[in-house]
Amino acid sequence: MVAWRADRRLTLYVPGIEASTTVDDPRGAEDAVRELIADLTGVPADEITCDIRLGRPWRSGA
Repeated sequence: MVAWRADRRLTLYVPGIEASTTVDDPRGAEDAVRELIADLTGVPADEITCDIRLGRPWRSGA
């Protein structure tokens, strides 16, 4: 997962399923990503692990 700040929120992007969500409080980021993945894939949220890094899903100037 990739995360970045935008408009006082944290945007979270999951490249593997090309989906994103936002949270107001970064402490809820992992739970939000797990719920997003669970909703879209049917995998139980408690079976999903997250590795969130700060950055952007694309590279500029490449």
